[in-house]
Amino acid sequence: MSKSSKSPLASGPGPTPEPPTQGLPAPTPPPLPPLAPPGGHVAPPRPPAAPPLPVPPPVYSPAAARQPAPLPTAGQYRAQQLQQARRVPAWLVSFTVHLILILLLAVSPIAKLASGPLNITLGFSPTPGIAEFELTAGELDTDAPTEADAIDFADTLTEPSQLLDVNLPELAELRPTPSESSDAVQALANLPVGISAGLTGRSGDRKSDLLAKYGGSAATEAAVDLGLQWLAERQLPNGSWSLVGPYSDGGISENVTAATALALNAFLGAGWTHKDGKYRSVVERGLRFLVGKQNSEGYFPDPREPSRQQMYAQAIASITVTEAYGMTRDPSLELSAQRAMRFAAWSQSNLRGWRYEPRHDADLSVTGWYVMTLITGKMAGLDIDEQKLAQVSEFLDSVSYEEQSRYAYDDFEPPSLGMTAEGLLCRIYLGWPKNHPALLRGVEDDLLANVPRDNDEAYSVYYWYYATQVLHHVGGKPWDQWNRAMKRVLPA
Repeated sequence: MSKSSKSPLASGPGPTPEPPTQGLPAPTPPPLPPLAPPGGHVAPPRPPAAPPLPVPPPVYSPAAARQPAPLPTAGQYRAQQLQQARRVPAWLVSFTVHLILILLLAVSPIAKLASGPLNITLGFSPTPGIAEFELTAGELDTDAPTEADAIDFADTLTEPSQLLDVNLPELAELRPTPSESSDAVQALANLPVGISAGLTGRSGDRKSDLLAKYGGSAATEAAVDLGLQWLAERQLPNGSWSLVGPYSDGGISENVTAATALALNAFLGAGWTHKDGKYRSVVERGLRFLVGKQNSEGYFPDPREPSRQQMYAQAIASITVTEAYGMTRDPSLELSAQRAMRFAAWSQSNLRGWRYEPRHDADLSVTGWYVMTLITGKMAGLDIDEQKLAQVSEFLDSVSYEEQSRYAYDDFEPPSLGMTAEGLLCRIYLGWPKNHPALLRGVEDDLLANVPRDNDEAYSVYYWYYATQVLHHVGGKPWDQWNRAMKRVLPA
């Protein structure tokens, strides 16, 4: 179900709880009223102003579809969240915290309580009605973990760098066994032609036909090749690329895995593989470097790379190797690609999505990359866990607004353009037809209302990346309108 009922646009001022007075000094009495002048009287005090009436939340109507409400800023949404938090009485927060603590103590096994200290940290918060609470285990000097402990550790994995110690299921165990009655899984089995054939048409006569059909030109192809030449010139001797340099305006943190995968995706997307073409040696050296980084569990990133970037890099590298396999059927890449599919399915959290750590939490930004990872595996004919992929719809429901036409980063943030484009693309990959009402509404209200512009201060390549794919799958006049704007802005 969509979150239209919890739209961030619909909130109003609420009562502020009275501050506690126990233990505080007696309040200072108010000053006496001034004496009346001789022969006069003191004017009576003015009555307090009536509080403003709450503004009712806006209601969507089909007649207003062409004038959609603007998306609230993150600052406005957080202010509204803070107002709602202040409505919570302090006694209710205190009761809830103590109840959670009692339940934790009640369900904790006696053996684990006796094995070491339990640290409970309570703190004060500047926000009324909200208390800080943290429960952690104390440091212990124990012997090596038993086999049972190792299994528990795998189930509660929090550090990607610990993947070397985790035994994932065998590849044969990951063949999908979806329920025949699952509508979502059946939708995946009937993907649109544009998706199921997504790895074809990147070269030869078919590429020429598709360029003519979808508005490509000699100018756009020349712009693409200039970009590929720039990338080829900056490939490092070991086959990798860098985010930091050698560039005049490189990044501030290094992630070789992500940089190499993104660069290779550009070559593969243009139809150049490690088997033929003028960039053959460039792609071959890059793939050799990337596959050499992958461990036996299917994980590509180096633990020294920024922790919050590792799951992004893992998904992008998985797409790279899988596309290269799907385009060439090179048997030397099949095991690497299948391991990447295994890791993608295993690392999904119980929120039905992905985030910075395997099997923990979810946000739409990271989740979108893993949806594309598993869809790429399906395009390439690999074994994927289609049930895990179908479950992503549950997460998308939890971050959707306006009858599933707008999307947010998570269920604490307001919807945004970038997340709306990414959410709609995920819906397409999970089986929405191109005439789905929520898809068409999102395209009309948000995407086509924000086509690429030369004077765009945001210049959001992130948004353009996802919106371009959405409009391409929708096709027709919406794609023509978007593509005209994109062809004018990007080659320039």
